[in-house]
Amino acid sequence: MNFPAITDFTNARDYAASVELPYDDGGEQVDKQIYVANDTRFAASTYNQPLTTFAVGGWNNPGLDAELNALVGAPVRVPKRFNYKVWANNEAFKSETDDIRAIGAEFQEVRLGTTEVNTQTVPRGLIISVDREELSDGVISEQQYIQYLTDRLKLNQLRRAAALLLAAGAGPQTRTWLSGTSDADMDVVTEINDYKAAAGIRPNTIVYGDTAWLGRIRSLRGSATAGGFAGASMNEQQLAAFFKVGQVFVSSSAYQSATATKTMINAANVLVFNKSNSGLSLDPSNIKYFYSPAPSGGQVEAFRYEVGSSKIVLGVRHNELLAITYSGGIQAITVT
Repeated sequence: MNFPAITDFTNARDYAASVELPYDDGGEQVDKQIYVANDTRFAASTYNQPLTTFAVGGWNNPGLDAELNALVGAPVRVPKRFNYKVWANNEAFKSETDDIRAIGAEFQEVRLGTTEVNTQTVPRGLIISVDREELSDGVISEQQYIQYLTDRLKLNQLRRAAALLLAAGAGPQTRTWLSGTSDADMDVVTEINDYKAAAGIRPNTIVYGDTAWLGRIRSLRGSATAGGFAGASMNEQQLAAFFKVGQVFVSSSAYQSATATKTMINAANVLVFNKSNSGLSLDPSNIKYFYSPAPSGGQVEAFRYEVGSSKIVLGVRHNELLAITYSGGIQAITVT
């Protein structure tokens, strides 16, 4: 191989010609062939490890992550295309009065009715274009942009999860907690009993919107009784023990729904449901958060590429599916 006397290469294509190697121009490549590619091409086709590491940390923002966990439970890892079987709820509670095997006969056979759902996770993500000078001047860092994008994706998930649960519920019951006097906690106890009557098990999660939580406190304090005052002073952990559920959570996230309007997620609603705490695919949960690994192998991935001499595009992506896997029992209250 003869190298020409070139001391300064203006671009990767010239260098490729000088060393007699093909240039990676984005077209179809031959297996086991070495190509020359410039830095921009490399960055565009591979994830950015430092930014991805930061994105994983940003994705675990304590407030947003805790709220998503309250709504959908532990994530379940799956391939991009997968299927799951919905075990009919009534199968879990069937019972026989006679399970004796007659001489010469077989035992009574149990046949399970299941429905198989074929589905797939969907690619979701956001990108933002920034000027190279902004980054070089230290106005804002790439990591800060990644943090911003991951927070927005998290808010998107929260909105979808709350909407799915509310839509799958047995029609929200309207309760007047923001004026007059009523026993808000007993209203929730009624919904818990309705859940158990429909699903056969107790729910493990109750999520209040901020407005609903305000209404709860106002209704109990408005009763002007020792029991009302005591109930109003309970925090989420004490209330969970009172309800005999695993978790009571107060949702506080908001999003910009119009130019001058912010909307609280699940603001005036109380959701009563069962979620997965194990991350396994087999459990009697109403909602599941399925995800498939990003190309880098993690749950979420950051990437960057350059456009021209001045623009840098930063992005975050993930593959997920939020799904109602069993709608039975879900209860909701809308507070007025």
